[in-house]
Amino acid sequence: METTIQKPKTTPKDFFLNLGAIATLYFLVINLIQLVFQAIDFAFPRTPEATGYIPDVSFPIAALIIGFPLYLVLMNVVARGEIADPTKRELSVRKWLAYLTLFVAGAAIAVDLIILLTAFLRGEEITVGFMLKILAALVLAGTIFGYYLSDLRYHGARPIRGYFAAGGGVLVIAAIAFGFSVFGSPATQRALRFDVDRVSDLQMIQSFVVNDWQAKNTVPTSLSALNDPTRGVEVPLDPQTSEAYGYEKLTATSFKLCATFERESTKTGITARYPVEYPTKPYICGESGPFVGGEYWDHAAGAVCFERTIDPSYFPKTITTPR
Repeated sequence: METTIQKPKTTPKDFFLNLGAIATLYFLVINLIQLVFQAIDFAFPRTPEATGYIPDVSFPIAALIIGFPLYLVLMNVVARGEIADPTKRELSVRKWLAYLTLFVAGAAIAVDLIILLTAFLRGEEITVGFMLKILAALVLAGTIFGYYLSDLRYHGARPIRGYFAAGGGVLVIAAIAFGFSVFGSPATQRALRFDVDRVSDLQMIQSFVVNDWQAKNTVPTSLSALNDPTRGVEVPLDPQTSEAYGYEKLTATSFKLCATFERESTKTGITARYPVEYPTKPYICGESGPFVGGEYWDHAAGAVCFERTIDPSYFPKTITTPR
């Protein structure tokens, strides 16, 4: 007499637990790759212009801190259900999601190797940053591929899951530690962003002063004189203290702007992102842009002043446009 093997029935709980675990894994991988790649770009900038670029990595780090424990909880609930009912290892949703993950991880490995080989065949320079990205993607995709292949082959054996959880935990902690070592602590990030905002504010104030000089043929005596609600001009304040920036009129065409910075720009490279742009001639429609690169706002930590002199030949009083 033949015995009929009854296929396990997928309940809504089984479906959403397995789907939630896989979705959380994909979410973790995306943010882990983003964090590692941004840290590599920061440590090994691809171009001199990219030096000092400070990406916002707060979301990837927060996603890893919250998402990885959530993934472990979901996988633990799934594992407990399979221990209580071994037939759940044969659930269609479980196998479909596992094979989908194998496919995605395998494709990622193949694409990673193709990119590396293409760069080599083209004779492109293989930089340290490029190799680190390739290696990080290979390690991550290979780990996931190996785990799910073993999980399907050995039907969710607990040691395999334990090793994967431990390895994943080490990888996530290492990535977060690497991110903090490259970008600094949250307090450092906060200080750096205040300095970025200060540089941006000083540039804005400088443009206000130049515009005022163009209209009145002299620089203002104080920053408060620049405020004009009718033109929508409002001088920004220090983003941290809400105090006014330092300003002093030196001559009819020169002035001084001052601010207090948290960090030295030569160490952070922040100001490399903020070159001052000066118009070199009246703007004519149809021509290329009227701006060219100018000075940089390099600064030390603490109170720093920048002296600026307006060259009338660079800032004409009238701007003509064709009729």
